[in-house]
Amino acid sequence: MGGRKITATSLKKKGPAHPNSRRAHQMARIALRQNKINASKDVRDKARNARVDRIMTFILLLPEEKSHLPDLYSLHDFVRTFYLPRYDDDLAELEKEQRPGRPPSRQLTELRDRISAEAREYNEGMEVPDLCNATNVELLRAWQGDPQALHLFRFPK
Repeated sequence: MGGRKITATSLKKKGPAHPNSRRAHQMARIALRQNKINASKDVRDKARNARVDRIMTFILLLPEEKSHLPDLYSLHDFVRTFYLPRYDDDLAELEKEQRPGRPPSRQLTELRDRISAEAREYNEGMEVPDLCNATNVELLRAWQGDPQALHLFRFPK
């Protein structure tokens, strides 16, 4: 299609439009495009925030006395020992509170889903910061959680 690009500001300069007019259809297309852009932005922001939360969790779970982990096997052991079972206490408490014969609560279902999703992600390949590099761990500990600085850190491949 050729011609001039139709934007919301160029259409708002004019008065109201008839519901079946060409201008009304143009305004509907503009609104639909804006909704798609906002939805994709929300998905992108949610993924970035989840990545930031995961990295912050790894740094908080790493003991202060350790400057780094010695090798990749210890990194896997760290993930299996500290990261994956971090919700086990909450899960046991919710399961204890559940009355027999009743369906599970929404919180219990969501927690089980989250635990299974993290276990599946670990088995398929989870993106974790390089905790085997002392410089990287030092940078991560000084990091305040800004998503713009994620490119400064190393991630094993």
